[in-house]
Amino acid sequence: RSVAESRNLVERNKRDMDAARKFAIQGFAKDLLDSIDNFDRALLAVPAEKLAAAKTEENKDLQDLVDGLHMTQKILLNTLQKHGLERFDPSEKVDGKAQKFDANLHEATFMAPAAGLEDGDVMHVQSKGFRLNGRVLRVSTT
Repeated sequence: RSVAESRNLVERNKRDMDAARKFAIQGFAKDLLDSIDNFDRALLAVPAEKLAAAKTEENKDLQDLVDGLHMTQKILLNTLQKHGLERFDPSEKVDGKAQKFDANLHEATFMAPAAGLEDGDVMHVQSKGFRLNGRVLRVSTT
């Protein structure tokens, strides 16, 4: 019995150390979520027709700025992904269909009928969700 308790203690300590290593950056990652959201807001602030226009002297600065924001955001997300932080977007279609509302991953702010969507389909996302090594760090607001 003593040997079994000793082995159980070693296994428990090993599991605790693995969990501590996996989730040590949780506080740091939560602090970065607002910055990541601000990248999305900055990119959405630029009208689509200005981005679709051919690059000229008048819009070159704006298009270069947007390209720089995209690159910086991509590098930041890739770096965080290396450490286990992943973003999920419920507005992305899966197999051509809208994702269903999942209370474990989404926080609903409103419900409304929409053409082409079934009950429980996500139709609008206010903020994207994040997982840290599979654990939900922040639910998405839909």
